[in-house]
Amino acid sequence: MLQANRLVRWSATPERWPRPLLAPTHEKGVLLGSHTVNLERADSDADPVLEAGKQHNVRLAAPAFDGLLLAPDRPLSFWRTLGRLTERKGYRHGLALSGGCLTPSIGGGICLLANALFEFAARQGWHILERWGHTMEAVPPPPGALWGMDATVAWPYVDLVVAPREGPVRLGARVSDGKLRLSIHGADAPRTRSRLWSEDESLLELPEGTLRINRVVRRVEDTGSGAVLEERTIAENRRRLLNPEARKRTCLTCGETACHARVEVPRSEARAP
Repeated sequence: MLQANRLVRWSATPERWPRPLLAPTHEKGVLLGSHTVNLERADSDADPVLEAGKQHNVRLAAPAFDGLLLAPDRPLSFWRTLGRLTERKGYRHGLALSGGCLTPSIGGGICLLANALFEFAARQGWHILERWGHTMEAVPPPPGALWGMDATVAWPYVDLVVAPREGPVRLGARVSDGKLRLSIHGADAPRTRSRLWSEDESLLELPEGTLRINRVVRRVEDTGSGAVLEERTIAENRRRLLNPEARKRTCLTCGETACHARVEVPRSEARAP
């Protein structure tokens, strides 16, 4: 029902979920910003099969976002742009969070792309029209990173929707040398700057583990006058932190063959790279 409702809303409100439109390839303009993310996890807890699947999935998905024409009235919808992730399209099993478990899923790991797009948009001062945070933390953020700058997605009703404050602009999304590289080009130099910080940080010790809570606040200023254009919360996070042992426990390692959530990975994929 949730899927059907969202698909109906796509048709009923095209201004919120417009069809993807590519910018002219010869018109890049001024570089307004860039963002780079490593595909490989920094910790040693990743299952090699699911890690390889994640990296494959991000490489496969990134071209769908490369060259998109975006504007204040032409937002970016993650799912409207990418479509459903299927084996027929070439997606493999990667790590996903489902029902409190770490499970293999077709297209798993694609949240790395959603995370990067959200953080990039937030730091560019874009309007955050829809964003959902993860309920569990399976991959710790890099040391020193602002916590809570993530975006979970689930086809098609848990979406990421962002729109540039000015435009039109051209989004770039490429994968090379083990890195996802995002960029934005436009006709003029940036006229705003943004600052983000965390507030109301807390840790709650619960029987099922540690719950971390915060909210991310953003201030957007005019680069010329310094006037504050916006100061508001752009992300509210409430997330269970998994310990190192739990982060390693997936359907490939748990041994619980009778579990209702268990997912089997085809032999063609179940080989370490």
